[in-house]
Amino acid sequence: MMRAPWATHFGFTKLPFSKTVSAKDLLDRASHQEAVARIRFCIAESLLGVITGEVGVGKTVAVRAAISQLDPAAHHIVYLANPTVGTRGLYVTIVRALGAMPRGLARE
Repeated sequence: MMRAPWATHFGFTKLPFSKTVSAKDLLDRASHQEAVARIRFCIAESLLGVITGEVGVGKTVAVRAAISQLDPAAHHIVYLANPTVGTRGLYVTIVRALGAMPRGLARE
């Protein structure tokens, strides 16, 4: 595996910006704690939540921290990477992720 030049330059033994960082090791700051609390509130109250923000502000990190202790048997996580799919696309993505065929959609 080829190492990134900057990793060699700074003497890193592993890449510091991996998405595989354990949820307990994620940066914990006030704005992060608030985002995690709001996400957990949505989960506890069975609410639909939408997370928006500029690139790199920690949306994915906050979601990973919030869902890290959920029971996978009781919760099904649906990740929608493309926010431009519209209402119908959101519906289709969620229904398909749950293993069903969306109503009114022609069989492909």
